[in-house]
Amino acid sequence: MFNEREQYSQKKRDFIHVLLKKNKTFVTVTDASGNKKTGASAGCLEDRKGRSRLSRYAAEATAEHVGRSARKMGLRSVVMKVKGVSFFKKKKKVILGFREGFRGERVRDQSPIMYIHDVTQLPHNGCRLPKQRRV
Repeated sequence: MFNEREQYSQKKRDFIHVLLKKNKTFVTVTDASGNKKTGASAGCLEDRKGRSRLSRYAAEATAEHVGRSARKMGLRSVVMKVKGVSFFKKKKKVILGFREGFRGERVRDQSPIMYIHDVTQLPHNGCRLPKQRRV
């Protein structure tokens, strides 16, 4: 078995970890060894307050903010890992938001995302249920 982190660390690519929960959105940029470079959550947005932080538009704005800061740091190619049990539309908005924030006004530039990996943990039928109570 090969280790996925070792496979990508040979190429010195950076990772973007996206954690989508029901009430939260976290976007973090790390290097190949796992050290955090930058990150943001939906709570750091000034224009979003209360329940509007939970929407997919807030997730998109968070990813766009991290994309701009990643461009300032000089990242070239990244591997995006998306984790979270949410609708596909929210995941799609985050991915496209990061790409738009990274590109900025340079529309013709190539996307920095080399690979998108969904690392959401899914149960394969889960634990055995307790037996039925007989009355």
